Amino acid sequence: MGFSTSGATAILFIGLLIAVGIAYPTLETANDRRMTAMEDRDQRALEIRNTDVAVESAVYNGSSGTLTVEIGNTGSTTLSVSETDLLVDGVYRSGYETAVEGNADRTVWQPGETLRMTANLETEPTRVKIVTENGIAETVTEPEIEVTN
Repeated sequence: MGFSTSGATAILFIGLLIAVGIAYPTLETANDRRMTAMEDRDQRALEIRNTDVAVESAVYNGSSGTLTVEIGNTGSTTLSVSETDLLVDGVYRSGYETAVEGNADRTVWQPGETLRMTANLETEPTRVKIVTENGIAETVTEPEIEVTN
């Protein structure tokens, strides 16, 4: 074996070490990101399993044009009031008033507490849907909506 063979082997070995040195941190970072994404996915799935709501009442007052919906947090996840949405007859509503256990200043909605949403409507609703931040929804249809005057 001559010097040229040994030199070529040394150059290839050094090139291989440099390639591994460049590739390893990239692969390690990709694996860390993958593990973080899997942990985030598992955390979201756990929150979804632990989230549950129940519409306790939906009352439409025809003379004042207001719909009052009371929703109980029957799961074990704390929910955000601002990220709980109200849809009436398939239309997203904003600008409605909220109160947790009678307090309008509350921003979180603990398990076992009741959230009250009051919206002004022009017509009597036939379907009311509540959607939480985790995508859990509860729908109330016409026979269950109490209408008062």
